[in-house]
Amino acid sequence: MRRSSLLRDLVNGFGAGIVLIWCVALLVGWMVLREELDEIYDAMLARVADHVLALSGRAENGARSTDLLIQFTAPDGTIEMSPEGADRAAFSLALAEGYTEVGDMRVLTLKNSDGSVLRVADPLKERREAARETLVGMLLPSIILLPLAFLATRVFIRRRLAPVRALSAEVEGRSASDLRPLTVQDIPDELEPVLIAVNRLMTRLSEALEAERSFSSNAAHELRTPIAAAYAQTQLLIDEAENPAMRARSEAIARSMQRLSRLAAKLLELARAEVVRDEQEELSDLAPVLRLVAQDSGSGHIYRIPNRPVLVRMDVDVFAPLARNLIENAELHGQTPITVRLTDDLFEVTNRGRVVPPDRLARLTRRFERAGSREVGSGLGLAIVDTLAKNAGARLELLSPEPGREDGFVARVHFPLREA
Repeated sequence: MRRSSLLRDLVNGFGAGIVLIWCVALLVGWMVLREELDEIYDAMLARVADHVLALSGRAENGARSTDLLIQFTAPDGTIEMSPEGADRAAFSLALAEGYTEVGDMRVLTLKNSDGSVLRVADPLKERREAARETLVGMLLPSIILLPLAFLATRVFIRRRLAPVRALSAEVEGRSASDLRPLTVQDIPDELEPVLIAVNRLMTRLSEALEAERSFSSNAAHELRTPIAAAYAQTQLLIDEAENPAMRARSEAIARSMQRLSRLAAKLLELARAEVVRDEQEELSDLAPVLRLVAQDSGSGHIYRIPNRPVLVRMDVDVFAPLARNLIENAELHGQTPITVRLTDDLFEVTNRGRVVPPDRLARLTRRFERAGSREVGSGLGLAIVDTLAKNAGARLELLSPEPGREDGFVARVHFPLREA
C-alpha cells in the first residue's frame, strides 16, 4: 500500500487545481472570443451584402444594415459617392493615404493611379465594444474562479494537514506525567521520523522514571524494618542509660530515627502517588473522607465542611492522602489557627505565619524543598500533593500572604470541572 506523503500530496493537489482552473478560464475565454469573432465576421458579411444591394439598385432608400461609410472621389475631384450629413464631414479630414483615425471613425484612404480616391470609414465604437467584451470575458471567469480556488485550496490543505493537527492536539493534551506513546494514525512520511523519535524519547523517560520510582519505593520499604529495629534499640539504650549525657545522646538518636522513619514513609507515599492515575468519571462524596482525616489530625483546627454531600470527580483514595499532607504541612510549618475548607470547587488549608517570598513559593512543590524552614519535616508533603492533584486532573495553588491579610499561607486544590 502506498504511504502518504505530505509533499507529494500538496504538489499534486496544487498542480491539479491550477491546471483545472486554467483550463476552465481558457474555455470560457475561448467561448467569449469566438462569439466576438462571429459578430465581427457577421458584420463584414452584412456590409458586403448591403453594398452589393446598393450597387445593384435594389437597396431600399434610407436603409442600411451596417455603419460602414464609403466616399468615392473621381479624378477630376467630383464626389460620386458620399454619406450624408455629419458623416460626410469626417472624410474631409482624412487626407493621408492609409489608415487614420478621425474623431470616432477609423478611415482607410486609397489613392488610385488615375487620381480617384476611395475612402472607407468604420465607427470605432464597435471595435471598442468588442475589445471591452473580450476583456470582460477573460476577467470574469478569473474573478469567479479565484475565490473558489482559494476555498478549494483551504479545504484541501486543511484535509491534508489533519494528521499534523491530530499530532499537535495529542501532544498539547498530554500532561507532564503522561508518557504513553503517541498513537496518531495515517501520519505522513515527513512526520513519521518525528513521531518515532518522540515515542522513543517518551519510552526512555518512562523507563527512567519507573526505575527511579521503583528504587525510591523499594529503598523506603526496605529501610522501614532496620529503622524500626534501630529505633527500638535506641529506646532500650534510653531506658538503660544511667549517665545523663548518654541518655541525652540516645534521645537525640531516637529523634533522628523518628525523622528518618517519617522520611521513608513519605518517600514510599510519593512513589505511590506518582503511579496513581485518577481517571474515573464518577463523582465521589469527599465530605465524610475529610471528617475521617480531621479525626486523625491535630486538635484546635477550624473545619468548614458542608452538611451535605460534596460530589467531586476525584477518588477518595487520592483525596485522603492529599488532604492529610496539606494539613500536616500547615501543622509543621505554620501557626494556628489552621482553617480547613471544602467546597464543590476546591479544598483549602490556611494557616498563620511569616510570608513566603514569591521565589521560594514557586519551589515549594519540589522534592525536599522547605523554603528555608528549620521545622521538622521531610520536604515532600507539597510534592506529594502536587503529584496527586496533577494525576487527578486537579491543580494546586499556593498563596502567601493570605488574601486580605499581611501574613499567612494558603494551599488550594482546584478540583476538576464537572460535566454539565
